[in-house]
Amino acid sequence: MSIRIQRFDEHLKMPWKNGLGITREVISRPASDGAGGFDWRISLATVGTSGPFSVFAGIDRTIAVLEGDGMQLTVDGRQQQPLLVGSPPFAFSGDAEVQADCLGGETLDLNVMSRRGFFVHRMTKIDVSAAQTLSVSGDTVAIVFRGDALVAIDSMGSEVGLGDIMISEQVPFEFTVEPRAADCTLYSIEVTAALDRASEAEPVA
Repeated sequence: MSIRIQRFDEHLKMPWKNGLGITREVISRPASDGAGGFDWRISLATVGTSGPFSVFAGIDRTIAVLEGDGMQLTVDGRQQQPLLVGSPPFAFSGDAEVQADCLGGETLDLNVMSRRGFFVHRMTKIDVSAAQTLSVSGDTVAIVFRGDALVAIDSMGSEVGLGDIMISEQVPFEFTVEPRAADCTLYSIEVTAALDRASEAEPVA
């Protein structure tokens, strides 16, 4: 089993595609057809000023707010519900024109992106009010933490906090999480091959 915890300060910093901010890249899989870019990516971004999101043609996106005052997104001219800490993850197309208006100070958000037609992703928000054991499927590539907690896999335990991420090599496993604060939440991220791509990989008799 290959599982590791990557700390917030260990994530790779890089400029936004549009040059208006900084993203901390957690994990990325390069495009499988050699076309450049990525098949899927998980990242954290700090948004301090209002402005447009970068356009990612052919990419599906999901975003969630981990910390801060949140933001109001306008997607292709349609204003969405305010995206706040505690809001469910919001999915949208990377092809869309997106304006993000800050609702106060800085906001830390979690972003998952996957290349349409090649991979499909799902982000699930899980509130943790008491110690519990969670089962993770083989499609789960990362668990993202918001709020302090103690996590344990078998006999190994580790303290985690905001922006720490448990990365898995897509193997099913169980772990126990014990909240250390009232606002403990985690986000499970699953990535699967798109159905048409999976069928292409099947052997022909």
